[in-house]
Amino acid sequence: MIDFYFYESNRDIVTENVVKCYSMIRKYGFQPSMGKIKMVEGDDLKGEKLYKVSVIPKRNDKPLSITNFMVETEEVTDEQERKKAKSPVDGQHRLIAMGILESEGKFTFDESSMVEIVKLPEEMSLPLFTASINNGKPWNYKDFNGSGLSTGNAQIDYIERIIGDYDLKPEFVYGLYTMGQPELKANVVKDLKVGIDRLPKNLRLSEDTQSMGDKLLQAFKASKMSEKTFNNGRLAKGLKQFFKDKNPTIEQMVVIIEAMNKDVWHANYPKPKGSPEAKNYAENFAEYYEDILSK
Repeated sequence: MIDFYFYESNRDIVTENVVKCYSMIRKYGFQPSMGKIKMVEGDDLKGEKLYKVSVIPKRNDKPLSITNFMVETEEVTDEQERKKAKSPVDGQHRLIAMGILESEGKFTFDESSMVEIVKLPEEMSLPLFTASINNGKPWNYKDFNGSGLSTGNAQIDYIERIIGDYDLKPEFVYGLYTMGQPELKANVVKDLKVGIDRLPKNLRLSEDTQSMGDKLLQAFKASKMSEKTFNNGRLAKGLKQFFKDKNPTIEQMVVIIEAMNKDVWHANYPKPKGSPEAKNYAENFAEYYEDILSK
């Protein structure tokens, strides 16, 4: 791995971004067509404080890895070292990820095919140049809509199809299809589509959770509530909390949804002022549940 340096106006290092780069490069390798590491050198670094970068284990009793690393920097004061220094104007996170992969014997860094030396445009400062190169908007969940990319998880792919087919909010559908399970988030699913697995370790989706989600979704669609009313992440989160607290059967949950009027709120539970929270929805579901138990 080459020696590399950061300058004062480089972007801050975000561990999560290093992890994402590591996962992508480990799975697909370095893809020059997606952009080489852009570096500046020589006079283009003039006037900037310069720091030599070391990627080292966070815990000395374990080897360097993606779960055990930290970045140390040391200011460079030697003029000869400054003249030879190369510093990334873009691609810091990939450089760190590649250094870790190389230390693990899973990657070979090749400067000639992976690095591009760029010149600072005239009348543009290095901080402005850095900001200009790094102004791209990160991809979010919606950017992947219609991509057809699989998550590699059959149950989650099914949930994604439901979201697309019915044009519903992800947080609402995720809630219905993860009863009794940890929360599933859109950004986690987005990462899964590009090979980065950040799923909760105790998430257990199955044909049973899928069947339950199907029944709940059909109950909502057949209910007196409008789609605008029930297509609500907080409502689904409240339903999950109610399920956890009261442990109703799926049949009882369907009866509750069928009993709810278009305004959602039970007569004994007036609609909260402002925007209702998941807690309010959970308590409201519990009122309907008491009606069922009393019959």
